[in-house]
Amino acid sequence: MAKEMMDTREVAEYLNINEKLVYKLLKEKKIPGTKVTGKWTFPRRLVEGWIVESAKENIGLKNKPRELKDHIVIMGSNDFTVELLSHELSRRFSEYSLSFSNVGSLAGLIALGRGNSHIAGCHLFDPDTGQYNVPYISRYLPGIRTTVINLAYRDIGLMVKPENPLNILSIKDLSRTAIKIINRQEGSGTRVLFDYECKKVGIEPMRLDGYEKEVNTHFEVAMAVASGAVDVGLGILSAAKMLNLTFIHLTNEQYDFVIPRENLSAQPIVSLVEVIRSPEFKQSINKMGGYDTKDTGKVMAEL
Repeated sequence: MAKEMMDTREVAEYLNINEKLVYKLLKEKKIPGTKVTGKWTFPRRLVEGWIVESAKENIGLKNKPRELKDHIVIMGSNDFTVELLSHELSRRFSEYSLSFSNVGSLAGLIALGRGNSHIAGCHLFDPDTGQYNVPYISRYLPGIRTTVINLAYRDIGLMVKPENPLNILSIKDLSRTAIKIINRQEGSGTRVLFDYECKKVGIEPMRLDGYEKEVNTHFEVAMAVASGAVDVGLGILSAAKMLNLTFIHLTNEQYDFVIPRENLSAQPIVSLVEVIRSPEFKQSINKMGGYDTKDTGKVMAEL
């Protein structure tokens, strides 16, 4: 049974953020906590409520989408394959349309749980299990039966200026003096991965120059690097290729769609999954570079 009262460390682990960020949120009165005998304590129920309200603000969509008849609402992590999917769906099934909101993986799951969307797009890595998405689905969608379908695997790494003038070769190099970074928004899978990789090599991410400078998409990260506003940012290979940036590979990550089982039999979703599994869609993904479609359309889990 989950603990009702959590300490600062447990809240940091629960939210998948740095413990110092918890203190920053407390100072800004953005997270519910109470000081008891000199130590901060956090009621789980209030923390969960805060997560939902924060996500709702980020989502910017407080009402449920229209009934699933001809339009599919997807919310979650930014990826170029979703735009390709939208075009391919419209081409093959002109009676259906798709809209996508880049709110981050975590907010996407919360939106799905609130009924604000029909599908969540996620790539949340769980350091404890080494799995993608499933541990978070269990945490944020309790009681909702879901099917997880893979969209693609993608290359993610450090994007730097052409020819890498600062000779940035790994995450460790980001701690060097005068290197400026750009970050993704809190709750995004890329942010979770970045914090994890920093901790692996003993870097305190919040001390990096530019850690608090946030954008919402991989293309915005690439633009910031290409413009010279920053030196480096974490993002996907396809975004780096668009702007001819040098790319330092870090890992391959799993991007999935999380679909409530009750939506799977709806004709728009049936058609969408058919498009995802089509050879034409996989070919269009592979043309972008930086993707692996070996499991595209495959059911990865049923919860």
